[in-house]
Amino acid sequence: MKVLIIVFSALLLFSLVYLYNVHQQPILERKIVTIASYVHRAMYDYVAELKPNIIYNKTILRPGEGILYATLTNKINISFIYMFSSNPPPEAINVVMRGLTAKIESPDKWTKVLQKEELIELLNFRGSVNFTLEVDCLLLKQIVNAIDKELGVYSSSYNLFIAPEVLVNARIAGRSVSEVYTPQLTVTFKISADRGGYISLEGLEQTQSREIKDVIEVFHPEVESQRVLSYIATILATVGLATSMLIHYRVKWHEKKKLVDVKLSRMIREHRDVIVEALTSLPEVHATIEVRSLEDLVKIAEVLAKPILKAMEDEKQVFYVVDGNIKYQYKV
Repeated sequence: MKVLIIVFSALLLFSLVYLYNVHQQPILERKIVTIASYVHRAMYDYVAELKPNIIYNKTILRPGEGILYATLTNKINISFIYMFSSNPPPEAINVVMRGLTAKIESPDKWTKVLQKEELIELLNFRGSVNFTLEVDCLLLKQIVNAIDKELGVYSSSYNLFIAPEVLVNARIAGRSVSEVYTPQLTVTFKISADRGGYISLEGLEQTQSREIKDVIEVFHPEVESQRVLSYIATILATVGLATSMLIHYRVKWHEKKKLVDVKLSRMIREHRDVIVEALTSLPEVHATIEVRSLEDLVKIAEVLAKPILKAMEDEKQVFYVVDGNIKYQYKV
């Protein structure tokens, strides 16, 4: 029987661990998935018009063909192209130029935001979503010098920022997308010890990627089956352990009772001369003292020179010795 208790205890422990593990797995799982993706692409290109020169031996310079030296560059013709792509392709799309911000900045000194009229007059702005600009380097320098003189400062370097605001309204994978994309081009006029005065253009190619996500529910029937199995295993192991323990304790109790009965019978036989069967009920006394064993009661009877009476009470055998108003008894 002890073997069964150990087996069912191990099974119960295993089933509880299994029960815990399967409950860590959801039956209904919510996942965030990407249902679509899209990309904004902005491409600036330029063609610089140079003065006749020896170093390049040409009057046109494009990106990657050399340094734009400020003393050689007359104009920079800039073009802008916007592209939109998505996966899956858009069901509908509308792209408009919401506005164009251009400003001249002398770092840590001043900033001038060009108005709409100045965009056309100073930069020769033409187009809408895709547009062209013409940066007259001499004219831009004159404007910087005029502002410096007005403020009483000197600008050794200055920047021209161009930032179109492209409004995109699209429908992709059944979802509406409305975004403003602002790719900024920075034209920097600076002086360095190794290059002298030169012009750099930063942000010629720009991309911005986005994803459209959704929450989906995934049902796991195998987890539900595992949970049911864990319930059954736990119940069976619990019932098996409880039953085996109950049977074990009952067997132990009967073995103990049988041992006590055998021992009691032996003692009754040994002391049958001093044990008398009482036909009446237990007498009423002022005090009742319980003793631990029949041997103790026999010793008391020998000391008091009294007989040991035997009676039944509540299906128990009661052995007792009466000494006046005191009763010494042993129940079994």
